[in-house]
Amino acid sequence: MASRRVRVVVLCEGVADYRFAYRCLREYGWREDQITANISRSGRGSAFDHVLDSYSAEVHANRKGLGQRDLLVLIDADTQPEGGRERQLAERLRVAGAPVRKKGERIALWVPRRQMETWVHFLKHGKADEQTDYKRLHAVRDEDRQPAAQKFARMLAKRQPLPSGAVRSIRKAVDEFERIRTAPGAQGPARRSRKAR
Repeated sequence: MASRRVRVVVLCEGVADYRFAYRCLREYGWREDQITANISRSGRGSAFDHVLDSYSAEVHANRKGLGQRDLLVLIDADTQPEGGRERQLAERLRVAGAPVRKKGERIALWVPRRQMETWVHFLKHGKADEQTDYKRLHAVRDEDRQPAAQKFARMLAKRQPLPSGAVRSIRKAVDEFERIRTAPGAQGPARRSRKAR
């Protein structure tokens, strides 16, 4: 299979979220040199504001990239109602005078409710809900994220129905991943051999 030339930019709130996305993308088949981060710098305002403030510029860069750039946005829903963060992102495009994200556009939104720790808890234990604050109550550790990301990547690769207990935001993320699953005109990212891992 031909090597994937499209790179993916991960726009996210912090290093822990980036590591999850990075590990997932690497497990799925992107090479290290094809993944770029746009992460909030600590001490420079709220992390979700960084994502909201950077979104329109990243979308503009994606649209100029002529199919050679994917954008994966990872932002926690926190206590926003379902679809709240997505509406905030769409509003940022409107304010910037940019068209809304179109169907088939290579921009995927992963919006964990309540936060990424909800997904990690679900992927580790097979159950979770989107109201519990897993960051505070269950102390998800960074070492839990790598196997969770690998498991999520395997779920994405199999394209099979998710377990019945999967939280709604993870189901939406699987659908969103379809936007960047394969490069235009390609079969998908080149899979790494077991030895390369």
